[in-house]
Amino acid sequence: MSTVIQLQSLKSVAATGSVRSAAQHLGLSPSAVSHHLKLLEQDMGLTLFQRHGRGLCLTETGSALMGEVDGVLESSSRLQQRVMDLKDSRVDRLSIGYFSTAGNRWMPELVLFLEHRFPHMAVQLNLDEGAWHEDRSDIQIIITETKDPAFPPEINSSFLLEDPYVVAVPADHELATRKEASLAEIESYSWIDNDKGEGPCRTILFDACARAGVQVHFKHEAHTFVAALHMVSRGLGITLLPRLGIDQLPEGVAIIPLAAPEPIRYVHALSDLGHPQQGVINDAITALRELASDEAVIR
Repeated sequence: MSTVIQLQSLKSVAATGSVRSAAQHLGLSPSAVSHHLKLLEQDMGLTLFQRHGRGLCLTETGSALMGEVDGVLESSSRLQQRVMDLKDSRVDRLSIGYFSTAGNRWMPELVLFLEHRFPHMAVQLNLDEGAWHEDRSDIQIIITETKDPAFPPEINSSFLLEDPYVVAVPADHELATRKEASLAEIESYSWIDNDKGEGPCRTILFDACARAGVQVHFKHEAHTFVAALHMVSRGLGITLLPRLGIDQLPEGVAIIPLAAPEPIRYVHALSDLGHPQQGVINDAITALRELASDEAVIR
């Protein structure tokens, strides 16, 4: 049976192409790493590496195994994290990763619910605007580009909300009284950017514009929903944002739904199956669903 350290040696040599470099990375001696590879090949009855110049590279057989090796190492890492949690008495703490608009709208109510339901539970909120990643919180609230994205089988995904984009215009704008407007109709106006980086929100907006044949040109850049909305209230242009991003609408701003093909982002809550605090997580996600449902009703 292969051990975790043997598989770590395999992965490190595959990544670096060198026993010496892998040994430095793992804090082992080169002879120990070589021994691990030798045992792996003997136990499996397979040739995993071949010489490539002065280094090593995976054989086709070795390459075919790497996906399974990664899965075993990821599972081992999660197990080690759970053990550390238990040793550190972290079972009375729940960490929740969230993006900023979910934090503004949902996190205060969610923490209040958990405070009443589990008075000894400490809640740690982690602002995380990115997509799902392995080193995540106990619950991670994320944005996806589709309603049914694929996640690893050990991840429990709970759909929370379909969040369509809208356009914010000055209250005296010629479109302010419209029931809806298409992307093509607003293309000629001055757009105000309200995002930063290359996260899912920007991707969703740009993809919808591409489908509509609309060129995106930002006249001003604000990089937050709040700042962009206040710029709109001063008549500096229009801005597109998810409906959930409207926390407090400034005076002098009108919100108009976008006609199809409108950008839509999808919100999910992710957690590990078999988490030691599964009961707490289930209750928290149920509360999140209710908060998301209330949001849908408000619209």
